[in-house]
Parts: sequence; C-alpha cells; structure tokens
Amino acid sequence: MATPKAAPKLSDISVKFTEDTLDEIVRSAGGKRCTGWKIHDFDLTKGDAYLSEVYRIQLTGEPTEAGAEPLVVNAFVKSIPKNVGRRNTFRSADFFRNEINFYNVVLKELYSFQEKRQPKNPYQDIGRCYVAYSDGVNDFIAMEDLGQFGFGTASRAQGIGMKECLQCLRSLGRFHALSLALKHQQPETFRTIVDTVQETYYSASLESWYRNFMQRLVAISKDALEIESTTNADEFPAEFKAAVLSFLESNIYQTMVDLTHARNQNSLITHGDCWLPNFLLRSDSVRLVDFQMVRYGSPALDIILFVYTCTDRTMRLEGYEQLLTAYYQSCSELLLDLGTDPQAVFPRTELTRELERFGRFGCGIAVESIPLSLLDETEVPDLDKIEGTEALPLEQVMTVRNIKTSAGRRRLLDVFRHAYDCGYLQ
Repeated sequence: MATPKAAPKLSDISVKFTEDTLDEIVRSAGGKRCTGWKIHDFDLTKGDAYLSEVYRIQLTGEPTEAGAEPLVVNAFVKSIPKNVGRRNTFRSADFFRNEINFYNVVLKELYSFQEKRQPKNPYQDIGRCYVAYSDGVNDFIAMEDLGQFGFGTASRAQGIGMKECLQCLRSLGRFHALSLALKHQQPETFRTIVDTVQETYYSASLESWYRNFMQRLVAISKDALEIESTTNADEFPAEFKAAVLSFLESNIYQTMVDLTHARNQNSLITHGDCWLPNFLLRSDSVRLVDFQMVRYGSPALDIILFVYTCTDRTMRLEGYEQLLTAYYQSCSELLLDLGTDPQAVFPRTELTRELERFGRFGCGIAVESIPLSLLDETEVPDLDKIEGTEALPLEQVMTVRNIKTSAGRRRLLDVFRHAYDCGYLQ
C-alpha cells in the first residue's frame, strides 16, 4: 500500500511564508486576520515553471465588520525553487527580485498615477499582489488567484484565434499607455520606477551563461532552413535563405542585448515575456501575469514577441495590420483618457518605426521558443534532479534537438518569412 502523501505545510512554500504572512494576505484582501487555511493540490505540466514553484492556497479570514460572513481569500503563490542547483542555474533570484519590484514599486506608481487622473475606463488587467518577499533564498509572491473568476490559459496545442489575439493586444496597448502617460506627465517619477527594473535575460554580463545554448539553437534553425529550403525552394527562395543565414550567423545574443537596451522617446515599461501562458483569458476580458522579465524598452519588443509566439502564418498574413491597429487604438484611447495626446507623444508612424527597428527581436525569440515548445514532455528535464549547489551550463540542462517534423520546421521558418517580408531582417 502506498504511503499517504503528507499534507502540505506553509514552510513547503517558503520558511518565510508563515502564519503572519497569512494574516497579511487577509488584511490586504480586506479582512482582519487569518483563521484557517488549506493548500490545494495543483497539477503542473513539466516544464511550465523553470524559475519557480507554484501553489494554490485558500484562506479563511475574520471580517472587519462584526457579524459579517467569514472572508474567503484564494491565493496563487510562486516561490523560489528549493533545489539550490536549479535556483542558481536559472538565476531565479534575479527574476523574483525583478517581479517583486514590479508589483511593489512600478505597478503601485502606475496605478497611483491612474487614480489621480481618473480615466473613464481605467486599466485593471493585472491581478492583485497580496504580499511578496525577497532575499534571494526564500522568495515568494502571493497573488490573487484569478482562476476563481473564470480566467484560464488557452490550450497550447489549439492556440488562440483572432478574437483572443485582439483582446490580448488591446490589453497590452493599454498597459503600455499607462507608463507612456506617466513618462510624459511625471518624468521624474517615471525615472524612479525605471531604476527598479532590471534586464534579467539579455545582458552582456550573461553571455557566457547563454552562449553555448544559443549556438545549439542556431544549429537547429540552420538545419530547419536547409531541409525546408531544399525541399520547398519555391516557398523559401535563395534570397530569403541568404537573409536568414545572415541573421543566424551574426551574434544573435548581442543583437538581443542591443535591442533590449536601446532607448528613445518611445521606450516604456514592457511586460518582457508576453507569450500565450502569460495571458489569462475569459470570454470578456484578459489578465496579464508573470512579470519576472519586465524591462524598460521599446513597445515593439512586446508586440513582436506576442505575434511571433502566439499566432500562426495564416493569422499573420490575414490579420497582422488588424492586430497592430487594435494595439494602437487601445493604447491611444487610454493615453487620451489619461490626459496625454497620442498624436503628440506616440503617433502611429512611431509604432511603424519601432517595429522596423526592433522587429528582428522576434526572430531571436523564435530561435529559442519554437524548439523548446516542440519538445515532447518526456524530453523536458526534471529540474529538481539537478545535484549540488553550483549553476550548471544552460546547454547541459536544456537539451534541444533538431526539429523532427516539417510542420515544426515550417513554423519556425514562417516567422523568418514574415520578418523578411516586413523588412525586419534588413
């Protein structure tokens, strides 16, 4: 007979996640103190969370008003991995610190600014953070569990349609509008929040950590290009192949560093990792989650990352301009609602220029994300089996192979083809 599984303890989340933390969550949700709690079982597909461990917990709280019903608070908690080798290999502490700074500093300032401006249609597409803690070893973030309101992730296998993509880009446009308006109306305040945002993935100091893994990814892309351009020369002609090879044979990581660190009048607070799992969908609305890669940079970085990871060739061919228009209109509407003239600070021509300058960022994202997304679950590493405390080379942990199917290879090349047709690879 199997040994019954022990009931989860608060310390399973973090030694710093205590009963005092539960009281703080309840107070943040509008109650007095926590009177009971239960950690729920939570199934997670292997590979869904490299940087964190996740939990769902339901709290019962004493209400602030005498005689009122007990308060029920459903929280979603991310904590830093207990496995030290995993934590150090994936630099989890950097990502937790960045996300906690986003909730505790950046978002508070953005929402405070919005509250003062009193827009008719305020931006509310980010769930509440109840409490967060960071010391690099025991970090956690406790947030409102949006699943209780009917929000959920789209199926990775089925993807999303045009309606959902439009919803996501409208939400993204409004998120960008908040920081762009703050930047132009209160530049000193904006500079203080920018100073708390750290580039967590593309930095010259991290190239040695990433270099060998990128070389393997480039080899996979070259293999896909060679096979498909040989068997489908009419679809992937010589001039296209030459342009892609030129990109692949450049220092892609340095290109990504340059693109994420470039600054101009359009730079703003971006999400940084807006692929499908980080948009929670409901029939009438969207919620953005996971701000571990939040950065200060071009709005085009978020837009092109979303388009190249969340849409297929047909949607891009038929609806790319429609998607950009949805993004721009929603951004402009909130800018105006906040008291900033979009034609003065971010006309549509500027969005076009940003995409022309930063669009190849999406190709760098595709080189990594598509081979990883095509991994069989049996090929996804069990990160908690990493032994020791030292960080391992990324390529030693993340084993990726040449793409086996024509459909998978074409999915990658279709990103390059769209970028090539738009002039982003020039």
